[in-house]
Amino acid sequence: MTSTSEVGADQDGEQPSPTTPDATVPEPETLKKKKKKKSKKNGANKALANANGANGAKPAQAEEPKPTVLCISRNKHWKYISSYHGPWLQLPVELLESLLLINMDPASITITESKLSPPLGSPTTQAPSSPLSSLLRLKGSGSNNPDYSQTTDPPPSPFPLFKSGQPIPPPIDPGVFASVTTVRRLIDEASDLAVRAASGLSAAALGSLRNNNAYGFGNGGNPWGASSAYGYGASGDMGGGRNVAMSAMRVHRLRALAIQRLAAAYKADEIAASVMVMQGASALDDIAERVLKVDPNDPDARYVHFFHEKIPSRQLAECTTTKVLDDLIAAYPQRLEYYRTRGVVHSFRDEYPAAIRDFGYALKEARAIRKSKQAHLHTVSNGQQVEHRPHKNKKGKKGARGKGHSSNKHEDSAPHNGEDQDAEPSSPTGTSIPSTPTDPIEPQVLFLRGAAYLQNVFYIVENRILQLEGVTKGMSADGPDMKLCCIETGHYGGVELGNPEGPLGHSHGSKALAYQSSLDEPRFKEQIFTYLRKSVRDHERFLSHFKTLESSPQPFPGDIATQVEHAFLLSDAMRSGNPLSSPPPTSSSPSFTTYHPLLVESHFSILICILLLGNFTDSLPAFVNAVALVERLEGYPIFLPARSMSQAEFLEVLERLAKGWKTGIMPHPKSTKRLALEPAPVPSEVASGSGQQEEARENMASTSSLADAPSSSESEMPDAEQTRRRDLSQSLDSLRILLAPVHRRQRERAEKIASEKANGNDGQKQPQINIPLHGPRVEIILAWLAAVHLPGLESVA
Repeated sequence: MTSTSEVGADQDGEQPSPTTPDATVPEPETLKKKKKKKSKKNGANKALANANGANGAKPAQAEEPKPTVLCISRNKHWKYISSYHGPWLQLPVELLESLLLINMDPASITITESKLSPPLGSPTTQAPSSPLSSLLRLKGSGSNNPDYSQTTDPPPSPFPLFKSGQPIPPPIDPGVFASVTTVRRLIDEASDLAVRAASGLSAAALGSLRNNNAYGFGNGGNPWGASSAYGYGASGDMGGGRNVAMSAMRVHRLRALAIQRLAAAYKADEIAASVMVMQGASALDDIAERVLKVDPNDPDARYVHFFHEKIPSRQLAECTTTKVLDDLIAAYPQRLEYYRTRGVVHSFRDEYPAAIRDFGYALKEARAIRKSKQAHLHTVSNGQQVEHRPHKNKKGKKGARGKGHSSNKHEDSAPHNGEDQDAEPSSPTGTSIPSTPTDPIEPQVLFLRGAAYLQNVFYIVENRILQLEGVTKGMSADGPDMKLCCIETGHYGGVELGNPEGPLGHSHGSKALAYQSSLDEPRFKEQIFTYLRKSVRDHERFLSHFKTLESSPQPFPGDIATQVEHAFLLSDAMRSGNPLSSPPPTSSSPSFTTYHPLLVESHFSILICILLLGNFTDSLPAFVNAVALVERLEGYPIFLPARSMSQAEFLEVLERLAKGWKTGIMPHPKSTKRLALEPAPVPSEVASGSGQQEEARENMASTSSLADAPSSSESEMPDAEQTRRRDLSQSLDSLRILLAPVHRRQRERAEKIASEKANGNDGQKQPQINIPLHGPRVEIILAWLAAVHLPGLESVA
């Protein structure tokens, strides 16, 4: 299931495809001659078609014109591309490399607080400034330096101060920072080579154009200014260059060199490379296809062409197979990047077991390589003699990979031995900062496998519901995403909107009972719970790669109900397309987390898993911690704030429950009598049953017991039944605490709209959002909750 917001064709302002009607192509003299030849050829073809028609043969082209299909490159369909945008696409490579070195050791930055801090007590709603952002703003303040600080939003609030003795971790994850820097350098080089091959410019002439026109001096900081300066724009035409034409062999060599750099960029980070290529000129669009015409077996050209091949928009699964990647893996089984890419393709095609196998294999091999390097570095650091056998070990490892994964039949079962030992070795200074950027493929496949487990849950549950409804999944009116609330021909009608009895109506109705018998079946539910726990496991291990510092163990003041309310108001204010919500004051206890573009998506994916598991008590501290971390996330000056689908879906589920389940918006015990709770756990302990969560459960249980004393009939129940009802009552109170601020905000908005209508000020409409902030997964979550968890909660309401 490919959600509409993950399709990057219309989000980022790329140049239109040559197949679109809006694509305007200039016509220099060199193309006019080709056009005349083409017109003669078309005339000959038309005469041949008339001759065939006279002889009774069917014309080659029917008179009915085919509808225009928007074809865009496959890389524009890649997931999570909206999380990788930022100034790194425009900043000079030299500056990126300098910031990368500084990012490795942020303690070396010494900046006076007076230059960065606003007056004490001044209100601020932005995230804290990182050492990199502070340094870049000071760097741009000089008269001889271009002001790169103007490439993003205004400077945020100052970097928070933490307890003494706590080393500051890297502001941005070194692995992803090194990846985007490498991608930027490689694609810039590939673009220069492609432009030279197309225009005939020498390297010296191209360098002169780049120095005079790129990086802010002549084209507003556009790294592609060199290509546009001499007329090589989005259409791929050339308007200048030297008069002496290059030989065909030299042109092919230049294109082959460009392909090598592009392939290396996609291997480093295929998401960042896709975003970078989307922002660039079209000189790179067909370069792989041109190389394949000369050398059809070039592995780099095949890999790049896989990303650059144009396919009908929003039809990635239908127009993509794994044949190219299968061939590359068979020829180069040691390249883990091919497994990662094939796993992503399997996920697009809803082949999640195969995707999980590919991600699991790449993860296992990446860990083995990392541990081998760590053992080697540890041996060298201790001054011991190292036995040099790299070629033998590498050969044996390569043979084991090729033999062990050629059949692709091994299952992703329990964690391998040593899988839990993910902690990086400490440096001599006592910090966990590595001396070199870590290989990013391990956290990449960890996140992707966790996402595949969760998406597999949605796929299985949705298929079960469609079978129950007797509906075949097909194309919807607005794209390939069919929502369960729009099933008109089903047996039961799917998920309902705005029904106060719940997403499936009354829990004793025919629809709810049918869904319960299908989804609440013990074996099926245990299968879903297993996948959810594995998804939480992988996301937590992904998050464990990033260091978090907190100045206080409690992110927001007050008890758990007050913290949840504060967290929701912050989330509602930060949500995209919600400009009318005013955020509350920021937390008095700031935290700092090493930034990664996928961090927000991972946190809220865990929250969705917790909801689906029915651990509503655990969802309270997890939600508070996630919002506190997201509020303080800062990717400047490299990344812009990420747009997270999971965050939008989680908040949409809360709003739908608050609007369509009356049992969940009844007063909870803490609305009248509040008990202070212990601080919320750190994100890595969200679903691990930590002591703080046990304390929260005990406080919730004590509150519920104070509010609802057991009746005489309940006291006569068996102990197991009493425990079950007590747990359900505690879960219901937790869910009501989670939904209380959502319902209060909805009521305030309804009252505001009613007052505006009464005063005759209803002329101003809410701004329309072109990109949907949630997809069909919201209805799947609601159907699962209404069939599996909500009936039990209603029994103790």
